[in-house]
Amino acid sequence: MKLTILGSGTVVPNGARNSSGYFLEGPSVRMMVDCGAGTVHALARYSLPWEAMTHIFISHFHADHVGELASLLFAFKWGMKTPRAEPLILLGPSGLDRLLQGLDQALGLRLHELTFPLECRELSPGDQYELAEGSVLSVTQTPHTNVSLAVRIDQGGRSICYTGDTAYSDEVAAFFSGADLMISECSFEEPRSGVRHLSVGEASTMAQQAQAARLVVTHFYFEVDEVDLASKLRLGYSGEILIGRDGMCIEI
Repeated sequence: MKLTILGSGTVVPNGARNSSGYFLEGPSVRMMVDCGAGTVHALARYSLPWEAMTHIFISHFHADHVGELASLLFAFKWGMKTPRAEPLILLGPSGLDRLLQGLDQALGLRLHELTFPLECRELSPGDQYELAEGSVLSVTQTPHTNVSLAVRIDQGGRSICYTGDTAYSDEVAAFFSGADLMISECSFEEPRSGVRHLSVGEASTMAQQAQAARLVVTHFYFEVDEVDLASKLRLGYSGEILIGRDGMCIEI
């Protein structure tokens, strides 16, 4: 599997970091994970096979994670150079179908005119979904919104896990147990009371609990000094550390 970071930032405008988005490529799966501002054009910038995308996963409905979904679907309608017949499957929390229908009606996307099937599958915590033969996606709830999900993709004995947005959670760490790669939000340098996001120390502690082989941190609300951030993460986590940035590719 190969992961490309499309957006390592947040809702805060940043010239170097788009809002949240990732692209996962496997033998039979090409999946976009979250679709925040800037990520649709990043698909082309990093020469990713977006026209052959098989799945889109949305972790929750905050704008920095779903704000460009309409643009992506519009691109599938008007921007494709190669015809397709294979379905595109949208996966996400309860409310995804309502969001899709609302975007269609409000923006006049006319999704019923797509030349291929568009399928919407809403997932609940504990659900598993077979992406392709030998590739399974699982979800669990995170303490962020009422419906926000963390996701785990297992394929060929390898696993990639993504926190989405979350506060500290022993349960989410356990869900990620033995991950080959853990993609973790890392919003703040220090914990903030009443804010359902991870600090640096909390992200490293969750990765250590999960015994993840590699940790890549993203979703920064602070100015990142990569050397300093890595040293702080090392205080709580003993595996390999990667400081996420747009365009970074990671092979699993």
